[in-house]
Amino acid sequence: MTAQESDAGHNSASTAEGQAAHRADAPEPKRHRAASYDRGVQIAAARLRLVTDSQLGLVTPDWVKELAAGKPRTRVS
Repeated sequence: MTAQESDAGHNSASTAEGQAAHRADAPEPKRHRAASYDRGVQIAAARLRLVTDSQLGLVTPDWVKELAAGKPRTRVS
C-alpha cells in the first residue's frame, strides 16, 4: 500500500474534524514556567558563562560570579 492509496478514501475535512474531536477529549497539558524562571537553570547558565569567559579571556561581571556560586533552591512538597 502506498501513501496515495492510504489517503484515497479520506476526506481532508473529515480528518480535521476527527482530529479536533480527539483534541477536545484529551486532557489539557500542564503549563510549565519558562526555563529562565528556574533558579537551577540560571545558576547553570552562570557557571557556563564563567567557563566560557575564562576560555575567551573575557572579564566576567560580579553578578554572574555571585549567581554561579549559588545553590539551586530545593522544592518542598
